[in-house]
Amino acid sequence: MHRKKYAICIFLSLFLMAKQMSPFLNMLREAVGGAIAGLIAGLILGLAIKYIAIIILPEMFEGPEIFAPFMGMGLGTLVGAILGGFAGLKNE
Repeated sequence: MHRKKYAICIFLSLFLMAKQMSPFLNMLREAVGGAIAGLIAGLILGLAIKYIAIIILPEMFEGPEIFAPFMGMGLGTLVGAILGGFAGLKNE
């Protein structure tokens, strides 16, 4: 248990020092954060599209309800990583 706390403290200190160390690490940190935020936002948007399509479209028509959450998560991750990387480069 003590080792786990020690490892978490080391990881957090390296994470916070990355902003001072290198512009690339700063960009990478912001890109990962943007990708995670985009993944969550894409999942929420994809699920909303899925349930709206189930309500609106007739049952005989197969709409986007099968793949909408996955496409939303993928696109959200891509856009979030790109925008997060740009934000990391801009914050220098």
